[in-house]
Amino acid sequence: MGQLVSNLSKLRICGRSGKAASSNITNTSDENGFRFVGGRRFHDLNKDVKYPYPIDDEESDRLHLQHFWTRYIWQSNFSAPIEDLLINHEPTILDIGYPNANIVGLDITVQQPTQIKPSNFTFIKANVLDGLPFDDNTFDYVFQRYMFGGYPKEKWPFIINELVRVLKPGGYVELLEPSMMIDIGPATQRIVNAQIAAMGNRGTDPEASIKLQGYLENQGVLENITKEVRACYHGERADSSGISKAAVSNTISMFICWKPLLSGFMNVTDDEYDRLIEEARKELAEYDSYFNQ
Repeated sequence: MGQLVSNLSKLRICGRSGKAASSNITNTSDENGFRFVGGRRFHDLNKDVKYPYPIDDEESDRLHLQHFWTRYIWQSNFSAPIEDLLINHEPTILDIGYPNANIVGLDITVQQPTQIKPSNFTFIKANVLDGLPFDDNTFDYVFQRYMFGGYPKEKWPFIINELVRVLKPGGYVELLEPSMMIDIGPATQRIVNAQIAAMGNRGTDPEASIKLQGYLENQGVLENITKEVRACYHGERADSSGISKAAVSNTISMFICWKPLLSGFMNVTDDEYDRLIEEARKELAEYDSYFNQ
């Protein structure tokens, strides 16, 4: 993964303008376009939505862990040089905790708090694949991360164009996406191989992170595109045992989220998949597995 920042653009990339084996899991759907698998709510995979993760409180907890872990890895919430903008102006941006900023969050599903939220935060339910519901030149800073499993491969150029379209001249776009796991044990390898196969089958791109810079450069408007990369270790190369445990917990939780999809690609039962998960839990620390972001 990497972070790209450019002056109109974190991988972290930034830039700036100028089938299935037998299963005991129950699978039901509702009238709102969701399906329930093993008691967890997912987007209906028969629909257009590619996002593979659940939409529930358990996943919200994982996302919080992922956020704080990612912030620790980067020692910041952002890489774009926007400190002066945040402190001395009234920018319109996303996901930054500054009282002078007007923050807009966008997702295809309402997961943000509706009763308790900062006064400068607005949430909009929308699908970026339909185009962003904002005028041109709306935002000073646009931030997006961990969407490689949710976008069709061929849609990435369109998405980049949309992010740039709503950016003000001189503003920043920051993108952060992960690579696939590296230095992994045999059980983890089976899961990752199935993940890659499932993503290919669904039309998403497991290699999106290494293509971000090319997408930004080909966009034609961005300038000053920069790329930063951090390794996210799960074993002895992590900074502490606590960071190692957080990394393993986050990755295992993601593998569990993928269970309804991957068990079919692997032709394993639920119990067999669960055993693989436990083997992978040990391997991640033993092999000091990592991914780049």
